[in-house]
Amino acid sequence: MSLEDRVKAIEERLSMESGLRAAGDRDLSDLGATVRAQHHLVQALSITQGQHTEALRQLNETVEHVRRDHGAKLDQIVQLLGQLIERENGDDTAR
Repeated sequence: MSLEDRVKAIEERLSMESGLRAAGDRDLSDLGATVRAQHHLVQALSITQGQHTEALRQLNETVEHVRRDHGAKLDQIVQLLGQLIERENGDDTAR
């Protein structure tokens, strides 16, 4: 093999390896962009989860206030409705 052929083979190989390195760099860059996008997604999910947790906490507090403020009244209403039903059933059986 002549010196010229050997140099040409080396140049072709260097060119091929250079292309492979460039492709590897692009792949790494794409991977980095994907990781950054996923990181931003996780951060956004964390923020949203925090907001939802706060909303649920506030809703729970509201329900507890309603139960505390109106629970006894609701119990009385249920008791009175039970008495009315008993009366109605008693009147039906007496007829």
